Amino acid sequence: MRQQVIRTTAIVIFFLLTLSAKGFANPWAIDEMIGREASPFTLKDLKGQEVSLMDFRGKVILLNFWATWCPPCISEIPKLNNLRKTYAEKNFEIVAVSTDRSLSTVKKFIKKHPVSFVVLHDSSIKVSRKYNVFSIPTTFLIDKKGKIVEKFLGEYDWNSPEIRKKIDELL
Repeated sequence: MRQQVIRTTAIVIFFLLTLSAKGFANPWAIDEMIGREASPFTLKDLKGQEVSLMDFRGKVILLNFWATWCPPCISEIPKLNNLRKTYAEKNFEIVAVSTDRSLSTVKKFIKKHPVSFVVLHDSSIKVSRKYNVFSIPTTFLIDKKGKIVEKFLGEYDWNSPEIRKKIDELL
């Protein structure tokens, strides 16, 4: 009887571990994305218009995953606005994907903190999962051909000479 309980428990634990491993993507898989084509997606902007990543093909894209409740994300907004202003006349676009559940929360936030770049809403976090985003802010630099060339985890100074050099090399 005791062996049967142990065997049953072992089988249950095995299946739970197997299911949980399949249910969660590997957070380190984000490194494997470098050099690969950026996964296409379509999300709605704050006006309800569908916007596809493919709409920006031929441009260098800074794809930023963020949320209104994230202090480092909020801190990045003025830097991203400044970066967008610097490259306004270039083939460069910033696409910010909000992972907030509520669209109205994002809209209210943007009213208080205006942005000069595209903001999309990923309430289901399907796109975030597709990009193996497990913490925010997470940002990807995508070249004109749609390949991911760099990833940035956490808050960055988007106006630093190093960042601008990377962008300039892609333009």
